[in-house]
Amino acid sequence: TGLDRLDVGGDRLVSGAASAATGADSLAKGAGSLASGLDSLTKGATDLHAGLVKGRDAVPDPTDAQRKAMAQTIGNPVGVATDSLSSAGSYGAGLAPLFMSLALWIGAYVLFLFVRPLSQRALATSQRSFRTALGGWLAPAAVGIVQAAALVLVVGRGVDIRIAHPVLAFLFLCFTSMTFVAILHALASRFGAVGKFLGLVFMVVQLVSAGGTFPWQTLPAPLQAVHHVVPMSYAVDGLRRLLYGADLSPVLGAVGVLTAYLVGALLVSTVAARRSRIWTPKRIRPELAL
Repeated sequence: TGLDRLDVGGDRLVSGAASAATGADSLAKGAGSLASGLDSLTKGATDLHAGLVKGRDAVPDPTDAQRKAMAQTIGNPVGVATDSLSSAGSYGAGLAPLFMSLALWIGAYVLFLFVRPLSQRALATSQRSFRTALGGWLAPAAVGIVQAAALVLVVGRGVDIRIAHPVLAFLFLCFTSMTFVAILHALASRFGAVGKFLGLVFMVVQLVSAGGTFPWQTLPAPLQAVHHVVPMSYAVDGLRRLLYGADLSPVLGAVGVLTAYLVGALLVSTVAARRSRIWTPKRIRPELAL
């Protein structure tokens, strides 16, 4: 039995020696692969070092002025160039054209609360209807001119708003006042008390569509269409240019539109004067006297 055990142990020893030899061969091959990998790692590290050195040398080194310029560009990438044709100078001066036009309209409106648009004595005569209408318009128009003069004095002297073209501004205000008086005169002549109310409604419509407080391009589409029709829009635009000193060529267009309103209003007043000469049972005994 001892010999058998010895024989088995010898076989195991031979087998272990063979396994040890195989492991030694694998270890030798692994050591060779490790040596090759270390060589590649060393080469890669060398290449990385060379690349970092080259990258470091390629990094720009700006001057202080360049750094400041780059900081401004990054902080404010979009530049805005401001070019103004004219300047109002203050918020009050910017709103002055709207409130001056509004003052002329209110002044004309108040006049016809106390003054008859058509003279009953003139209607009872054989005087032509146009002369009757003209006579009913001239006196309030003269008062409107006085209002325009007072307005220029208050704005130029009292409020101390610089007027670039004072004489032209005064003449334009006078013509605007005469036009507003003619429009309200026509409404009062044709529709009576209802016409006076329509004049108040028309003033409110113009107030929101004239573009006096903000650009009219920002208005809703319906009000933009109204802006191009109402007379106060052209009065405000003309006054802006005369007060601030911008291009005056559009002022002629504004005068043309106001002239059309003036002539049209006088024609309506003439027709109203002609109709007022015709006495009807309702006029002799009206149902409601206002």
